[in-house]
Amino acid sequence: MDIINKNIRTLRKLENIKSQSEFGELIGVPSHNINKYENNVIPKPDVLRTIATTFNINLHLFLTRELTRKNYDDFKVERDTEIKLEGLKSEFTSDIEVKRGDVDRMATYFTDKLIMIEQNDLNEIDRQKLFKDLKILFLAYHKKLKDFYEMQDRLSFILEGKGPPTQS
Repeated sequence: MDIINKNIRTLRKLENIKSQSEFGELIGVPSHNINKYENNVIPKPDVLRTIATTFNINLHLFLTRELTRKNYDDFKVERDTEIKLEGLKSEFTSDIEVKRGDVDRMATYFTDKLIMIEQNDLNEIDRQKLFKDLKILFLAYHKKLKDFYEMQDRLSFILEGKGPPTQS
């Protein structure tokens, strides 16, 4: 059984939905499909997106991490995620502070937007805006990653007993 199958079963139980047919009604699929989803079949992307939207959960986490009662709150998506991401993008100048929660929210946000692009749900203006936004955020992440590697190199020098590296 895949993590997605386990997460669907766990989500149904955490949401106190007693039957597979009730769960199926909520997401618009037959109960026999829910049985398959909970056991061995991975739902199609549109079904997964409907589950995430219906239960207000982070799709990226749902697909990659095991859902439990203990971490269920971590899976919940804030209702104003898009507004926060717009604010985060607007604050971008030459530097950006990236936190773990921001990474998860951005992953979900852009996964949803990329699905819209793949399904041709965006007009050309919105598509170009999304690509521009992605570029800005990826550049910010690249800068943070570069800073991280520089710190890692400095630490390696120190741990090898060579002292701090010389600046070139």
